[in-house]
Amino acid sequence: MKFILALLLSIASSSYAADKIFRLHLSNEPSGLDPNKQRTSSSSYLLGNLYRNFFTFDDQKGLVPDLGSECKRDKKQNLICTLKKDLVWSDNTPLTADDFIRTYKKILSPKNSVPRADLLFKLKNAEEIYRGKLGDDALGVSAPDKWTLKFEFEKPDPEFEYNLATSILAPTKEDLTAFTGPYKLKEWKKGQKIILEPNALYKNGHPKRPFIEFLFIEEDTVALQLYEKNELQFLRRLPTLFIPRYKNHKDFHWFPVTRLDYLGFGPELAAQEDLRKAFTYSLNYAELQKIFSSEGRPGCIGLPDSWFPKNAPCFDFDLKKVPSLKNTKSYTLMFSALGGEDHKRATEWLQNQWQKNAGIKTHLEVKDNKIFLQILQQEPPALFRKGVSPDRPTCLSSLETFAPTNPENYLRIKSPEYEGILSSLALAKTTQEQKKWCLAGAEYLMKNHLMIPLGAIHFSILVKPEFTGWKLNQMNQLDLSNLHPRP
Repeated sequence: MKFILALLLSIASSSYAADKIFRLHLSNEPSGLDPNKQRTSSSSYLLGNLYRNFFTFDDQKGLVPDLGSECKRDKKQNLICTLKKDLVWSDNTPLTADDFIRTYKKILSPKNSVPRADLLFKLKNAEEIYRGKLGDDALGVSAPDKWTLKFEFEKPDPEFEYNLATSILAPTKEDLTAFTGPYKLKEWKKGQKIILEPNALYKNGHPKRPFIEFLFIEEDTVALQLYEKNELQFLRRLPTLFIPRYKNHKDFHWFPVTRLDYLGFGPELAAQEDLRKAFTYSLNYAELQKIFSSEGRPGCIGLPDSWFPKNAPCFDFDLKKVPSLKNTKSYTLMFSALGGEDHKRATEWLQNQWQKNAGIKTHLEVKDNKIFLQILQQEPPALFRKGVSPDRPTCLSSLETFAPTNPENYLRIKSPEYEGILSSLALAKTTQEQKKWCLAGAEYLMKNHLMIPLGAIHFSILVKPEFTGWKLNQMNQLDLSNLHPRP
């Protein structure tokens, strides 16, 4: 209660008109405002509205011009992209193609250790630059003029245009004092909130964009209490326990998102496929689906059915497939505190299922997200719960999560067979071929019992009706450029 009171006092101290403020929350305070160094999706709602790229992604329209106007392929499959003319930063200095190139070199610099530098690896010499084997002048990106970028590729990358719709590769100034998006930083009150004001020099969007406040609230139930008190206008995650209560309310929104959520097996279980099978087939997936009011069934790989020849592949609850084990050891199941109360409830249910149906003992460990990711990078526990938002709305992007160069490859997959599947998927020319290789990749992960998929994910959010114009897409990207008070 003291925490809520402190937040209310902080909100009341705002110096601008209360009816022109759009408040939402982040589950933790960002470590910084550099989108190029973003490690998780938790701060993407904030960074995606401070920084923009060539395109934005719309579920119906696909790639929509933002800072850019168009991209075309030439005969050599080089990508030629044109910026809109007369672009400026929020400080009114010119924004040109050179700003993009300087940012790419920053991302690939070995001294910066940028987590998602792999998004550029298919560009000519990019990975060698990142490994320190070549200087950044060798990068296969050039600017024929100040409004044009030419991308040359080391390996085929038919989906690179989608990378130009993420703020992770958005141009940044070295001192991070200017912005390219619909908003700019007004104030950062450490430990409390970040305040954004409209960037009047951003050429797209609604002219009556309100001020925005991002509050830092770790607990979903606390955020819900603030929403019910009308101190939040946007609740980014409604706990599943409350879905039945709110599902028929006008402010309830149910969003299918392209995500890959799964239970991963760490090195401790790498040579124990029977044990991995026991973990997999002893879960009553239909029961879990009912408990959490989920649309997608756990046990099925959470990618759209339209990406496969038929339906997405699934595991079933089947005690006949659970091997007989002689094992009294207890295994660690670790998860991030970022998942909130829902993940805690889910892991307790998993623990009970494994004990009851397979006689496997587990103990649960919840970690701060930063610590959790460090552990996954260094030495993953026996089991861990992870969710991934792919960079692009494609099967290739989802399956590349477990490619050798992807920092999200916590399963430690190093398989020529799997890499061959990814290569074939990247080169597939027809929809039928793409579906074939998408299925092959998903089946490789599941037939080898490398992970347990947790089904298609839907986000349940609450939004006050006083504001309109916000847009959330299947990539979980929140666009507030057209946000405005409802007439």
